[in-house]
Amino acid sequence: MKKIFVAFILIIALVLSAHTIIYKNHAFYSQSVWINEEVLKQLGFRFVKNDKIFMVFNNDLIIGKNGDFTLNFDKIFKNVYQINDSQLYVNIDFIKDYFKLNEYSLNGQKILYDTLPELKSVNFENNNLSLYFSSEITKEFLKLEVENRDLIITVEPVNGDPIVIGNVNLQKSQNKFLLFILNNKLKPVPITSYQKNIVKIALNFTEEEKRVIKDGLIWERKVETFNKVKYLINYLRIDPKKVEILPVFPLNGIGTREDLRQILKNNGCIAGINANYFDPSNNLPIDLVIKDGKILSDKYGLRPSFILTYNNEAFIKRINLEINIYIGDLLFLVKGVNTLAKGEVLLYTDEFALKIPKDEQKLYFIIENNKIKAIGYIDKVPDGDMVLSIDKKYKKYLKDVKSGTKVDLILNSDFPFPIKHAIGAGPLLVENGKKLIDGAEEKLRYGNGIATSKTTRTIIALTKEGKVDFIVIEGYNNNGGMDYDIAADFLISKGYFFAMMLDGGGSSAMVIQDEVVNQDGQIQRGIPVGLGVK
Repeated sequence: MKKIFVAFILIIALVLSAHTIIYKNHAFYSQSVWINEEVLKQLGFRFVKNDKIFMVFNNDLIIGKNGDFTLNFDKIFKNVYQINDSQLYVNIDFIKDYFKLNEYSLNGQKILYDTLPELKSVNFENNNLSLYFSSEITKEFLKLEVENRDLIITVEPVNGDPIVIGNVNLQKSQNKFLLFILNNKLKPVPITSYQKNIVKIALNFTEEEKRVIKDGLIWERKVETFNKVKYLINYLRIDPKKVEILPVFPLNGIGTREDLRQILKNNGCIAGINANYFDPSNNLPIDLVIKDGKILSDKYGLRPSFILTYNNEAFIKRINLEINIYIGDLLFLVKGVNTLAKGEVLLYTDEFALKIPKDEQKLYFIIENNKIKAIGYIDKVPDGDMVLSIDKKYKKYLKDVKSGTKVDLILNSDFPFPIKHAIGAGPLLVENGKKLIDGAEEKLRYGNGIATSKTTRTIIALTKEGKVDFIVIEGYNNNGGMDYDIAADFLISKGYFFAMMLDGGGSSAMVIQDEVVNQDGQIQRGIPVGLGVK
């Protein structure tokens, strides 16, 4: 019960707060007061986890036990770390005390710093505003508000005496600047990007854009009001009979991450979005991935899948799927595909970029052209091959298996047509044009505030006519985005027949012809799987 309680506290913290650390001119962002391992490594900490925590920073040794840290066998910090799902989380107050940082509270968020950034210059030309700082900052330093046709930008906490170029009114107070871009003919739509110590804000003076990319592919961006709240929404409207939709991966394979722009470029796609959820500890996708009829990641529970058939028809459904493999006349049920998890029977394809786990209790079979090629462990799958690992408890049944034994891999599903491509994620939002009968249960299948938080959403929706819309929904004028219920109501109001979420929040991205069309104009993090359009 204690572990469950700790996990619940961490989830609530992730949803309710976000914080920034400025240290030695670098900016570090945390979604909660508990700093995760990735940020700790970026700050320069190295650590080992076993029955105790051993952390090193420069010449300091920090030993953790039962939530407490001891610095160099002397100074004690109480209740400053937690272990949740084998991951180390350190309280931000320890970071503050250890580095002797100053604190600035901003809208309930902590900004910790050794030296406040300085605003060095402001340049506004051709509807593009550039802000130059003395150090890196995060998006928490800027607040953008649109009032009628005026853009007001609050920048804090910062110091400085900036050079101003262009028609920008600037007001300075303690640790704060106000920038005004006034008297615009149309309402500005600011698109912000952060490049270390430079913030660029492109102003589009319209609430709607539309571009025909090619026959069967149209991009639209709109500011829309739903339930009296405004959202910035990108639509990629696709006719699957005229263009190809397919799963796409980083150049280095499954188990790696890459910027969506680069993934699409490497796969010859002109547009696309992010796709599956993934495990950040190993970058492996969570849930079903099928490409060209080949299974690359197995299903996860009762979550829905976006499916494309060989007739280029699109579906969104919850399906049951079994992966059976015949070795000669022997039938085995595959428990996992391209995974680091344990299982009696596991399958690895040549797209798997990580090292195949070696287990002395497993037999390993290399498969080429539906036949056993060799028997024995190998850490990487050869090009065009597969590797099958089977628990040695089945060894007596496999004694006659040898090089040349026939192997057949069969996907058994209750889906009525052969599957060409598939991506699993969720939650399922709309079914047959209506809310789900089991909507409450569907939301409970997803942890970490996935269904309940108001955040940026990536969605696939199907029309009654069988067209596919990729949708990215973002908060506008500092609104938080949509939660599950708002998104479902919104999509039903639009007349969509089926709809499901993909990974959202920091993973959400839409790219059109190498351009990130999200509100901030940037990719927040690399992803392991995308959906591309050719």
